[in-house]
Amino acid sequence: MIEDTRRLMSAMRGYPARVFLVCLTGWILTNMDQSFFGYAVPSIMREFDIGLPIIGNILSAAFILATVSVVVIGVLADRYGRRVMFVACLALSALFVGLQGFVTSLWLLALLRCLSFALSTGLVPITNAFVIEAAPDRYRGVISGLLQCGYPLGWFLASLLATPLMTEHGWRYMFLPAFAVIPIALLLGRLLPESRRFEAGRKTDETAAGAHSADSHEKAGVSAASRGGSSFALLLGPEYRYRVLFGWLAFFLFGGAYAGTAFYFPTFYQTVRGYSAEDATFVVGLAYGIGILGYIGASLVGEFLTTRRNTIVIWLWTGALGVAGVIWNEQGFWGNVAWFSVTAMFFYGTAAVLTTYIAEIFPTRIRATAVAVVAGSGINLGFAIFPVLVAGLIESHGWNVAFTLAVIPSLVLAGAITLVMPNLASTAALEDVESAPRV
Repeated sequence: MIEDTRRLMSAMRGYPARVFLVCLTGWILTNMDQSFFGYAVPSIMREFDIGLPIIGNILSAAFILATVSVVVIGVLADRYGRRVMFVACLALSALFVGLQGFVTSLWLLALLRCLSFALSTGLVPITNAFVIEAAPDRYRGVISGLLQCGYPLGWFLASLLATPLMTEHGWRYMFLPAFAVIPIALLLGRLLPESRRFEAGRKTDETAAGAHSADSHEKAGVSAASRGGSSFALLLGPEYRYRVLFGWLAFFLFGGAYAGTAFYFPTFYQTVRGYSAEDATFVVGLAYGIGILGYIGASLVGEFLTTRRNTIVIWLWTGALGVAGVIWNEQGFWGNVAWFSVTAMFFYGTAAVLTTYIAEIFPTRIRATAVAVVAGSGINLGFAIFPVLVAGLIESHGWNVAFTLAVIPSLVLAGAITLVMPNLASTAALEDVESAPRV
């Protein structure tokens, strides 16, 4: 393990390290921004005198819009490059988050939430494709898995800011730190080089286009059109359609279970466990911080001990047990922290290998589009449906039964679906998808 660590550090020097660190920073910041809404839900409900189903509708509307926007952004990233879309999505989403602190009406809050999330979710295909393409093949899973730590780190960082701001000034002030992300996004854009694999693919396309026309402007147009048009045709063709279908279903169920819990847990701890807003924020934030160990563990297990496909199944099914412990096993304050930490490590930590697995089973020329369609649209549609479903079940059957009926079976089924997907060796070369060794 020590020798592997040394080789990893050596292989990541220079360009791969810069891409990874910039993408991780952007992913942390956008998740920090988006998590402010989850921490503010109880206060928003009190101020606007609304119930949980209205919050579920706002979340669902944002996710429905994101289901479309993530595909559009993925296609644009495959056509025009990862770098420019990275900066645009990060900066504009932060702007709309910051503006949520100034709203005076519920409809405006809902609109800004939808716009901010629709842009933020674009970082899913961009950062994952970027890091997958920059990382050395031998350590691709570890590096891509570490990128997923941006989610719990974002929620953890937000909790450190949310508690004092909410206590001293009220929920609106929680959203204001998002404005600081805008200049940071511009700075990150200056530090971020374009994907070398993308640039190589674009040059190949331009060379092919040049055989049909000597006009340079026409060449650029043909290249752009061919890249965008062929990506969907290849993705939905006989070679990859089953990977798209089963991968999409796995992400839909995983994303639905995710959205049906993550945005509601701060409210769950206040409503069911009787915690104050500050204590509920502390429990969730601390558990997310501890949960980073699960993300790292999934990356290492998927890279060195078994395949990423098998790791996904193990983490999903263990995460289902963690959710059962959270909702049914009340063991005091630190017991609740422990159970939610298990949930964060395994259930949420599945993201460390699930997105990596999907990204590496599709070739570079359609990778961002594939991640957008399979991971982005699948997870966002799950995010759109499950908050409303869970909110309705909570109203009719209570919190514990709602989570049991909607979340736990989804995780079990997602694991079962993953078992029918290709079981690639973790060291398979990125460009050699079809001839990659199976296990």
